[in-house]
Amino acid sequence: SLIITSQLPVSKWHEVIGEKTIADAILDRIVHDANRIELKGESMRKKRVPVQENSFQ
Repeated sequence: SLIITSQLPVSKWHEVIGEKTIADAILDRIVHDANRIELKGESMRKKRVPVQENSFQ
């Protein structure tokens, strides 16, 4: 089993990898017959309340 996580959508992988033949080979092996979960919505990091530092001075 293999789990790959990325903030970059699969549709942009060709652009990032650059070489079309290599990108096709990589994507064919990774994405073919895979279960993909694409999350939508705002980042949970943006929703998190900032933690204030305690001052012990």
